Amino acid sequence: MAVLEAITCIRPAPAMAARVATGPHSMMSREAIRHKILTNPYSYSRIVHPRALYGDRADVYRKAADVLRGWVSDGVMEEDEEPSFYIYRMEQGGHVQNGLVGRVAVDEILGGHVHAHENIREQKLKDLADHIADCRAQIGGPILMAYRCREEIQSWIARAEKQKPLYDFVSENQVINRIWKITDPGQIQLVQDMMRRAGDLYIADGHHRVMAGVEICRKRRKETPGYTGKEPWNYLACVCFPDDELQILPYSRIVTQIRPFTAESLYRRLRSSFDLVLADRSAKPRRRGEFVLMYGKERYRLCFHEKLRPSAIPDCLDVSVLQDRVLGPIFGIGDPAKDPRLEFVGGFHQGQIAAERCRRRDTCAFLLYPTSMDELFAAADAGVTMPPKSTWFEPKLCNGLFIYSLA
Repeated sequence: MAVLEAITCIRPAPAMAARVATGPHSMMSREAIRHKILTNPYSYSRIVHPRALYGDRADVYRKAADVLRGWVSDGVMEEDEEPSFYIYRMEQGGHVQNGLVGRVAVDEILGGHVHAHENIREQKLKDLADHIADCRAQIGGPILMAYRCREEIQSWIARAEKQKPLYDFVSENQVINRIWKITDPGQIQLVQDMMRRAGDLYIADGHHRVMAGVEICRKRRKETPGYTGKEPWNYLACVCFPDDELQILPYSRIVTQIRPFTAESLYRRLRSSFDLVLADRSAKPRRRGEFVLMYGKERYRLCFHEKLRPSAIPDCLDVSVLQDRVLGPIFGIGDPAKDPRLEFVGGFHQGQIAAERCRRRDTCAFLLYPTSMDELFAAADAGVTMPPKSTWFEPKLCNGLFIYSLA
């Protein structure tokens, strides 16, 4: 089991929360992020993506640290004096999820009580570690984690949410954010006990930030003889949601430069593993094992021959089936993370974006059914990694609401 502890945060003054909090940047260009910063000087994008403003200068992360310290001095941000838990309620398009913000020890990760499912890219890991080290804070916000739902926790959260929230605002990504601060020592102990009974935690999103925190912790331990394990850099901030409330969307795959295939030769190759059924232009996968192929103006449902599905995780996942039966053998895409012919599109509008891409010649797209939380848990429990871009969690956490200081 993993132990979730109360946390001290740097966070926006309540009146500034809507201005500071920033939505996801994964689909934004550097120029778009720069425009957002210049339009709103208090956008947390200034700290989490400082290169958009300062370019690639060597001291770019120290510049971000200066901004953060300035905001604290000016009262834009506040620092907690005592550890607290936070309830973080997110609402978007009728979907609601309720999480608990706290911290988890690096030793819980090293001890196997916090499970991962994603590969790590070394350059991204190094860059994040440099960013965190220069700012002396977990700049990217709390790690999104999941736990197996327990009724006692959900009932307690429902009661706590009857009080007036600390924050209540709509963020720029159209998410309603409501946050409650739990300071009573008895309630803090109750939350910790309930989360201990929930068992292990699972990283949903933020694997690189987790490993960057682990690397910083290891480095500081070498530099600090006689460390106690209670120093702030021995921990990572996280927000934990029950598995039945997290919403996973799929990632579409777009293949460019598909020559020498004609439409008929491509369909002929696909029929060795799939049944092809002509579909309307609004078609989406309806179940596991069903894909939608976009090619020009045509749409086909690809129904996988289930007798061909491997039994072992992660080979049995739909994302693996598409790679092993289509992208690899048909298009010659051996490494989906590096092949320039393969694009990934996630989010609510991925179908529209994929359709727009398919107007280009020599391009097709595959829509997938979402990976389930059970599949994610199975991969993590087995200690295996899932293929790149297997999950897209929505709604996305706001950046800038909970900044964990390592100082």
